[in-house]
Amino acid sequence: METIQQRRESFDKLGGIYPKNESVNVQQEFINSVNCYWLTPAKPASNKIIIHLHGGVYAIGSINSHGSMLSHIANQLQAKILFVDYSLAPEKPFPAAINDVMNVYREIISTYPGVEINFIGDSAGAGLIISAVYEMLSEEIQLPTAVAMISPWISLSCDKTSYETNKGIDPILSQNYLKGSAVDYAGDIEMEIVNTENLKFSVFPPVLIIAGTNEILLDDSINFYNYIKHIQPQSTLTIYDNQNHVWPLANIHSEASKQALSEIESFLTFSTDLV
Repeated sequence: METIQQRRESFDKLGGIYPKNESVNVQQEFINSVNCYWLTPAKPASNKIIIHLHGGVYAIGSINSHGSMLSHIANQLQAKILFVDYSLAPEKPFPAAINDVMNVYREIISTYPGVEINFIGDSAGAGLIISAVYEMLSEEIQLPTAVAMISPWISLSCDKTSYETNKGIDPILSQNYLKGSAVDYAGDIEMEIVNTENLKFSVFPPVLIIAGTNEILLDDSINFYNYIKHIQPQSTLTIYDNQNHVWPLANIHSEASKQALSEIESFLTFSTDLV
């Protein structure tokens, strides 16, 4: 069995599948004591920041695994992306990750008043977006202009129907792996408290959710969309045919990835126009 360090090293190799966009500059910065990275394209919009929360079952993932994908997203959107290197389980279980995200977010909205803040998250990172919005509402601070979620992992109970129907066509995730990761993330806190699926909202930012038909997590996207669309009318769910979990991470140049990036760009632009 792989150690957690071996799993992280293996996952980081995803960032070497394709070259990063060389026109995008990467610079490290500690924000409120949290390690972060700015990815800045050649001509970034002056009034927009995108905060990215990475996937990796709350235990793996870094700028090494996601930097290449994000460089292409930053170039497509011509916007600065802030990658948050949040605390990982099992060494630092809940609520360490969400505390890091909120510490960064508070500093960003204080340092950049009047700047449009959007979030993009993949897999567990998309779940963290939902948790962050919940905390923002609790603290009565400004919400992001819009959020985009790629293949979100939301239900930590890991018991939805798509786990069974798609287990033979999902080459990336398994129910046992996700269940074990959920336990590691929860640590000593009751799963009912930790489970993002249990968070309730009366307000939520405009949200785009994209997922692939091959995912065991597909029902997480469908269920959250069916819940949130009654709270936020500007909610969109797009299911991409024959795509795997967070497919742009594996091939940013595929037609499905190009379509996904264009959809994210259009959605964030449209949401900005509504403000």
